[in-house]
Amino acid sequence: MKFSVRVEALVLVLFLGGCDCGKAGTRCTVSNDCPDGRTPHCAPALQTCVECLNDDQCATGFVCNATGSCEAACRDERGRCELGSYCKAGEACVECTTDAQCGPGRLCQNNACVPGCSAAHPVCPSGLMCDATQGRCVTCTTNAQCTMPGLPVCNPATNTCVGCVTNGDCTTPGKPFCDPTTKTCVSCVMDSQCPRGQVCQANVCVNGCTPSQPCPVGQVCSASGQCVQCTSDLQCSGATAKCDVASNRCVACLPGPNDTCPMGQYCRADFTCERGCKTGADCPSGQCLPSRSCAMCTQDSQCAAGNVCINGTCTPACSATNPCGSGRDCCNGRCVDPQTDASNCGACGTTCGTSGACCRGQCKALNTTSDCGACGVTCGANSACCNNACTPSNTLANCGGCGIVCGPDQFCDGSQCRNQTFPEFCANRSVYAIYDGRTLDDAATNVLASTIRANCSPLTTIQYGPQTNATWVDQTTGALLLGGGSTVVTAGGPFPNKPVQWLERTRQVTKVFFATNGLDTFYFRKRADNSNVVTFPQAQCSPNRDVFIVELATDPTSGTLALISYGLCSGGYGTQTGAWYWANVMLPNRASYPDSWYIYEWLDTNLNTQPDMGDTFTLRGSGR
Repeated sequence: MKFSVRVEALVLVLFLGGCDCGKAGTRCTVSNDCPDGRTPHCAPALQTCVECLNDDQCATGFVCNATGSCEAACRDERGRCELGSYCKAGEACVECTTDAQCGPGRLCQNNACVPGCSAAHPVCPSGLMCDATQGRCVTCTTNAQCTMPGLPVCNPATNTCVGCVTNGDCTTPGKPFCDPTTKTCVSCVMDSQCPRGQVCQANVCVNGCTPSQPCPVGQVCSASGQCVQCTSDLQCSGATAKCDVASNRCVACLPGPNDTCPMGQYCRADFTCERGCKTGADCPSGQCLPSRSCAMCTQDSQCAAGNVCINGTCTPACSATNPCGSGRDCCNGRCVDPQTDASNCGACGTTCGTSGACCRGQCKALNTTSDCGACGVTCGANSACCNNACTPSNTLANCGGCGIVCGPDQFCDGSQCRNQTFPEFCANRSVYAIYDGRTLDDAATNVLASTIRANCSPLTTIQYGPQTNATWVDQTTGALLLGGGSTVVTAGGPFPNKPVQWLERTRQVTKVFFATNGLDTFYFRKRADNSNVVTFPQAQCSPNRDVFIVELATDPTSGTLALISYGLCSGGYGTQTGAWYWANVMLPNRASYPDSWYIYEWLDTNLNTQPDMGDTFTLRGSGR
């Protein structure tokens, strides 16, 4: 009997030691005997309450061990790991175990995805290719890989597509030289590449000269650097032997007491000799009046042109026998200029009235693009005469004409106001693809622009360049400088991308903006009420999952329309996906996208780490 009790006690000790009943919980026969939520299952073999009976009863990334407890581990390739992580040899969930599990342009090193590519894994984001020698994704390695209009040459120093590297790359008529700074074909880089009488300014040959860049034969270089007819009398001769240094041209005479006009004539302000006294020596009285008539005249010849001597006084009274000077007509006994006289415009007696002016012998209103504010003042392209002043007509305040104001959610296409929505995207024919300098962002920008001509108009012009182009982007503020009728497309978030930072953070004109708690969560928020459209934990970011925005915004200063796109997560997957979705889904079907912004969550359903039609795109929000 004692032996039997001892055996039973030993068996009980062994049993309890093997099942760890003291730690696991209470004794049981069914799960209903397990009231503690931490150990809700009854293990039949152990007859004690445990945390789990199988892996499915454990959280993701945990497995059920032999003692009925959940421990951090995994069992197979997927191993109950979170989407975007993988099982490492049955030990733990990691970001990757092979290169194929990382996104395009990333390799698996020490179970973490890092930027790079290799000959064994040459997969890169759309628009990039693998340079296995450098171990990174680049835009190009050969010219054949550069297919964007205007960027036909691969720059070996940066592995990016540019306009040119050497002068030999420039075949466009009128632009034979390669600017080493911008890598674009231009008309000139230095003065010596321009004809005589021109210098190189902003890569364009303009009129000018320097000591080393001479003028055409017959002209001289002035102190202001312009080719002129003369700078002194030495360059003049014949009937025009004097040099007017103010206009640098040879003239017949120079106004003043020592002019070269004959006796009884003086030099007019337009450098023409005309009848009238020059000094008192020309007058019997010895006094020449400011009117160029002699005081106490004795004959008509002592009076200025168009005047006659009556009772010793020169009096205006032109006639057929007493004509006016050159360029003037005699109207009602007075000398007038029919080219400018509003009371005798073109002919005696033709009056222009109070609202007009006499321009070149014709009455004109000074509110036209050829005579704006004054005769001969011509307004250029994209300009209108508003309030007698030339004013840009492609702005939000003057769209297509004076005083035509676009609404707060509109842009100006250069001739009329358009709604800032995707169905109106193709209205502007001038498109500028702006790079922020980050490889993945720049590749995404190329994708954004890739289908515009095919889906808009073949007449649309697309230019590509960096955000460091000071004629496109204000280098201090990031403001867009291209004006109405122009559209900018650019990929990248508001920190590396100057235009996006200007629109989203400085001017705050985007309807949605990026935010973060600074720790572990990203947001897309509505500007109107600061509410969260999307709340996305950083832990959910992976090469297979991201949230991206595609949005239109208008620069309120210049009127430039901007298409921007980027992802919430770092790594560039959302930015790449957003560009792909715009180019392949939204733009071809833009009539189905009536709002100005759309936010989608991307799930790489087929786990190939690249966006395609087989993936899941869930609309998280849109609006105007």
